[in-house]
Amino acid sequence: MDLDAQRIEDLPLPAAACTFLRSQWGIERLHPPQAEAMPAVFSERNTIVAIPTASGKSLVAYLGILHRLLVTHPGSRAIYIVPLKALASEKHAELLELATAVGLTVGLGIGEATGERRLIDECDILVCTSEKLDSLMRTRSDRMANVSVVVADEFHLLNDSSRGPTLEINLTRLRHLRPDAQIIALSATVGNAPDLAAWLDAALITSDWRPVALEYSTLYDLHLEPRKLQTNGEGEGELRVPRKLLGPASHPTWAVLNDVADQQGQVLIFVSTRRSAVSEAKRLSERFRRRLQKEDPTRLTRLGTLATSLEGSDQTTLGETLRTCVSGGVAFHHAGLTHGQRTAIESAFKQGDLVGIVATPTLAAGVNLPARRVLVRDVKRFDDGASRPMPVMEVRQMLGRAGRPRYDDFGEAWVLCKGTDGWEVADRIADHYFHGPVEDVTSKLANEAALRIHVLSAVAAGRLEHRGDIESFFSRTFLATQWPAGELLQRLGTILDWLVDERFLRRLDPDPAYVPSAPPAEEEVWDDDVPVWAAPAHGRDDLLWEGGSGAPSPRSTQRVAPASFGFTSASSLTQATVTVSDVRDPATRYEATPMGEAVTRLYLAPASASVLRTGLRRAVRRLVRDDGPVTVFSLLHLAASTNDFARLWLKSKDMERDSELWKKYAHVTDEVLVDEPFQERDLSTVKSAWLLESWIDEKTLRQIEAVHDVAPGDLHHRTDLMAWLLASSEAVLATDDVFHEDHASALQSLSTLIDESRHRVRHGCRADLLRLVKVRHIGRQRARRLAKVGIRTPEDLLGMAPSLRADVEGWRGWGPVLVQRMMDDAARFASTPAPAPRSRRDDEPLPGERTSER
Repeated sequence: MDLDAQRIEDLPLPAAACTFLRSQWGIERLHPPQAEAMPAVFSERNTIVAIPTASGKSLVAYLGILHRLLVTHPGSRAIYIVPLKALASEKHAELLELATAVGLTVGLGIGEATGERRLIDECDILVCTSEKLDSLMRTRSDRMANVSVVVADEFHLLNDSSRGPTLEINLTRLRHLRPDAQIIALSATVGNAPDLAAWLDAALITSDWRPVALEYSTLYDLHLEPRKLQTNGEGEGELRVPRKLLGPASHPTWAVLNDVADQQGQVLIFVSTRRSAVSEAKRLSERFRRRLQKEDPTRLTRLGTLATSLEGSDQTTLGETLRTCVSGGVAFHHAGLTHGQRTAIESAFKQGDLVGIVATPTLAAGVNLPARRVLVRDVKRFDDGASRPMPVMEVRQMLGRAGRPRYDDFGEAWVLCKGTDGWEVADRIADHYFHGPVEDVTSKLANEAALRIHVLSAVAAGRLEHRGDIESFFSRTFLATQWPAGELLQRLGTILDWLVDERFLRRLDPDPAYVPSAPPAEEEVWDDDVPVWAAPAHGRDDLLWEGGSGAPSPRSTQRVAPASFGFTSASSLTQATVTVSDVRDPATRYEATPMGEAVTRLYLAPASASVLRTGLRRAVRRLVRDDGPVTVFSLLHLAASTNDFARLWLKSKDMERDSELWKKYAHVTDEVLVDEPFQERDLSTVKSAWLLESWIDEKTLRQIEAVHDVAPGDLHHRTDLMAWLLASSEAVLATDDVFHEDHASALQSLSTLIDESRHRVRHGCRADLLRLVKVRHIGRQRARRLAKVGIRTPEDLLGMAPSLRADVEGWRGWGPVLVQRMMDDAARFASTPAPAPRSRRDDEPLPGERTSER
């Protein structure tokens, strides 16, 4: 398509779309890299846009979606893939605003909303995480039948070991299911963007252009030295002169924050650990509060109001610390906070109430939160037992948050340099992080655990039956472009064998009618006349190899033939039974067992399912023989031992023999159902299960924080994982077919215990409150308070005496409206109908009394 237009009104889009972009979003012209991408996007080519943070990548995708859904393929659907739930919500809000203006609908798929399924089925544009999309394609691949465009945001996270394999498989599967669908990948600058473009057969758009000029500087001993300027093509583009910040040399981050406050700006400070984020925010908040007391008491009052409104600020020490920090104008941000706390902090920063946020690097990959200035305080972090430098790509992501479009005309990206030889460190940091190359993106699908998941899914949900089709599918992954074909096929064979051995797949006889979906690989070129010891020298111009005949062997004369030097061909082996060659035959068929189908449907890793199955079988045998305990802790420990659970890290105090963890470890030895290979891992599993046990025993968040040193956000994440794994355990137990019908009572007892444990984890309560906490507006704290006055079930709630109801309504924070809502919802769960209103004797008419006016 010939397109040379930067003006929005000249784009080949409906007038309603152009009008919205101009009037509501204030976009009159495209940025240069956006305009460069338009010919490829509007010609329906796959496109990779690899440009800096805040350069407008998302708008390229939005325009591509509108063009595909409204112009070239009306009635089709779009999928917008993001790596994080928070980012999904942000993109959903933007797309909803745009789509509403042009008559399209937008759905959100992150696995949380109860009404999500209907919106997913009916929407024109689906915004979802990679994991949610993978789950959708496993359960109902027909949902992809009408997809015409796919957007992969944060495409460089293909390099991430946890999220990368799923994203890679999603794109491979979509290209397999919908080969004509357009793929638009949005990526930060990466080292091997051409390789990624070749994999997707995509046009590649790269640029260093930014809408806001960005100056990269090093900071050492309060001396600020600009090193690089990334411009938007306007102005002279000259570096500013070095300067020295005012402030204490012992606290350089305060000098940075104080300096940006003088300029009415804001700063994001990135540190390597959560502990550093909290401690740094406390120190900065104390200093900035003293400044505001002198200069702006009104702002300090507003901050105090904001701080007291924070969710859970009085439930944990962490919440109290956050409240104190926010009241001083600086907050910390990390995954240990609750979703509500993180959202409130981000909103306050966007509105300008907070002057600074001290965050871990995860914020850089999350929501769009730009600031005038970014300081990376730590460029090293503890990883795999040692302090290691952060990748260039990750540091660039953090620095790229500097400079707010439409607010700043200049962004400042600073890195703090430490050490006695700080000037040399500053030079090395500038060379490496400012001027050095960005790392290549490498496939993480080779990880055995990831490959097991997706090979099983390919058979169970992808309907790939023949070995040749399975190999052909994985030959289309990005991994196949980086691995030798033989090595990939060997790894796939190992995975298939493991899945068969574990009874997730069943191997069937070869299909004589099978026709490969792809042409066979070329025969290898053998040169059998050259012995192994001479191979390194063979082919050099300065050496001559003479074979046994004494005649020179020209370099160009190589023959294509079966191997004859030290090999025996498989066809020469005469065996009547199934051989290895039969197993590796492309026509060999595979089908998922009921267990394999269940594991795929549950989105459970096969290795985790194997652990659960082994432990549950042991539990059944204990129940039948009555020779060992099977407790709630047994089930929590079993689920926590899987790789799908995020086990807690051990701390040095946990390893001490007289620690509380060791005492707990000794106490529960007889209850556990799995044997961990290492004691350290075993302790970690016990620690994790103990955390969940405290939660379901109704320990408060403050008690859990004190005993387990776990923040609310981390606890909530693990309760979600545990509830899912316990639900998966029920399905694994129901699908396992090794037990006789005589064992049915033991199976039923175990299933009941698992179900009860799952609900306790979900609600965080003891078993006696499980029916009451199902009532809307009643959480575990309210349920326990009701239990203290004798209300433990929905029926008890509905049957409250008027005097007791009056007392309950008088409790602080309750009231008549809340109590009535509880009672209205309790009727849904009560096993007996709600009692009718009590009749009054004095309302009954007397004999002969007229009952109506005449």
